[in-house]
Amino acid sequence: MKIVYCLPDTYKPGGIERIVSIKANYLADMMDYDLYIVTTGQQGKKNYYSFSERIKFIDLEINYDETLTLPFAQRIIERHNKRQLHKSKLTSLLLHIKADIVISTFTHEADFLPHIKDGSKKVLEFHFFKGHKIKYANSFHSSFLAKLAYYYRNFVEENFIVHRYDQFVVLTEEDKNYWKTKVNNVLAIPNILPFEKATQSDLLNKQVIAVGRLDAQKGFDRLIDIWQDVVMQCPEWKLCIYGEGMDKEQLNKQIIQLGLDKFVTIYPPTQNILEKYKEASVFIMTSRYEGMPMTMLEAMCVGLPCVSYTFKCGPKDIISDNIDGILIAENDRKKLVSSLVGLMKNENLRIGMGNHAYQNIKRYSTDIVMKKWIYLFKGMIESQNNI
Repeated sequence: MKIVYCLPDTYKPGGIERIVSIKANYLADMMDYDLYIVTTGQQGKKNYYSFSERIKFIDLEINYDETLTLPFAQRIIERHNKRQLHKSKLTSLLLHIKADIVISTFTHEADFLPHIKDGSKKVLEFHFFKGHKIKYANSFHSSFLAKLAYYYRNFVEENFIVHRYDQFVVLTEEDKNYWKTKVNNVLAIPNILPFEKATQSDLLNKQVIAVGRLDAQKGFDRLIDIWQDVVMQCPEWKLCIYGEGMDKEQLNKQIIQLGLDKFVTIYPPTQNILEKYKEASVFIMTSRYEGMPMTMLEAMCVGLPCVSYTFKCGPKDIISDNIDGILIAENDRKKLVSSLVGLMKNENLRIGMGNHAYQNIKRYSTDIVMKKWIYLFKGMIESQNNI
């Protein structure tokens, strides 16, 4: 089978790139499929994640990022020109490759890929959730014009793009249910567990861990605010946040203003994040939205019980409430504090939930998730052959 993945680039760290590397490597090495990764702005740089030597990389040299610093009107014109060039180059390439399956990760080619008549089945991977652009616009307090653009783009995606694909794949059953009222080609296949052979944390260190980009989406501002109440009951515990981002200075100021500098520390990202999870005893997440949080999978793979708001999307799929973690209704601060403190004070409860987390999360193993993808690909090819 011949499969093409379309990505902007593979030299930056990111959740989509990480997951594509795992899937592409599995398909190339374990299934002996013919894999291509087509990028638009690689700029001759090395891949951030490890890829199989069997995978073929092709860069179309479109470089959409060149438009980011241009004035608004000029940026619109230049992006249109680049999109036309992108469509032309990708069409020629796909007609030459003659792939069985072509996959868009919902980036630049998403609008026009279904219109390329190269004989392949088209799959759209969605790593966010229905309406995420509206949530983004509101969370980041965008300008009126920016909000208008996000709302318009959201309308276009939902009404003119998704239904054109042979298969639309989302990350969670929760998101699938939102889309089912809109389209009939939607299927849920989750992200893959990033660390499958991790050893368990003993859950004895008095540390709570949170991991992610330091921006409005991840909600660290409300987590730090909540820690005021937590520290009153558990002053011996520390909150360790690992991440980098535009809100770092603001969050550090918030920590100092609230007098939490002895109880909350923001650390830079680390390649050794697995060991940092193992040093903690509870994972907490207060994001305003996600697609399917990889950090939650990472934490549970070392047996950390998770306490999380029920934001869209992911926690409701991943956490079994009061078994391997605790789900808290959005913005129920009082319940979040009491649940978190309960885990921190009760070692037996913490260890029991952690053991369940360590076992339950294995349903996201590479073999289990990739069987779903292979079943999908084979079914699409068989249906095409039967036409």
